[in-house]
Amino acid sequence: MKNQNAEQVKSVAVIGAGIMGEGIAQGFAQAGIQVSVFDNNHEALTKCKQNIANNIDAFIDYELVSESKETITARIEYYLVSNLAQDLASVDYVIEVLPEILPLKRDLFQQIDNLPDNIIFATNTSSMTVSSIGQEMKSAHRLIGLHYFNPAHIIPAVEIHTGSETSTDTIELTQALMSKIGKKPVLVRKEIPGFIINRLTGAMEREIDYLLEQGVVSPEDLDIAVKASYGFRLACLGPMEAEDMIGLDTAARASANIFPTLSNALVPSEQLLEKVNKGETGIKSGTGWYRYPDDQKAQKVANNNQRLLRQLQLFQQQN
Repeated sequence: MKNQNAEQVKSVAVIGAGIMGEGIAQGFAQAGIQVSVFDNNHEALTKCKQNIANNIDAFIDYELVSESKETITARIEYYLVSNLAQDLASVDYVIEVLPEILPLKRDLFQQIDNLPDNIIFATNTSSMTVSSIGQEMKSAHRLIGLHYFNPAHIIPAVEIHTGSETSTDTIELTQALMSKIGKKPVLVRKEIPGFIINRLTGAMEREIDYLLEQGVVSPEDLDIAVKASYGFRLACLGPMEAEDMIGLDTAARASANIFPTLSNALVPSEQLLEKVNKGETGIKSGTGWYRYPDDQKAQKVANNNQRLLRQLQLFQQQN
């Protein structure tokens, strides 16, 4: 297979018009690439279109894009799914953004497996391996993992992970394409569930569960502690840089003291599961560790995004 290079990728299809799909589509459109968004739900497409327009307004306000909203949104078209094998025949790159249901993802890629060989397929799975998704494909050499982080239109990092059959051409093109649209691609060098960041997050989540369940800290104080210390530093110093700053000998001694006391739980805490069973699943239900009145939800998300946009401004200046 001879793939096109990143500069030849002029059109991208995003399959799934949810929160992640809209952010991914916006990023390509802002980089000058034509985007087709597909979904089987008309309301989802309408909401996606409106959210992208609002998010572009925010990018303009923070001077993160130089083009007008009209110019950027004109690059995005929205379609109800009809026959994907036909709908996608003329695009250069396909990104699947479906729910984390393995049969659903496998079925999609089997439907489009016979598309022209130069088209690259990417899955935005947050937990599954590429090999498990593409195991029944004939063209698994052009399937790659492309893991964005929410909100996808703001967070710069993208994890690139591969399957056992993913070709070098596919990897190199995807790395170059992500750099072209302003993302920071990170290559996961071995196939492993959860990749890099979700494994780190999972380790932290396990210890958070333990600290809360043992009554060591309240949810409110835990958030303050992380945002005002570890999280504050992470915006400018990565974990390995921070270890170098404090000294590897100091880090080794601290680890030797702390590691034996850390949680090694294999399942979520009872406290967390109790909340889930009661329907207290976070902002989407109105209650999680905090309460979110219906008339305040949208503003809460907007405030979070505004802080992240200011952070993105600084990140782009320093990187």
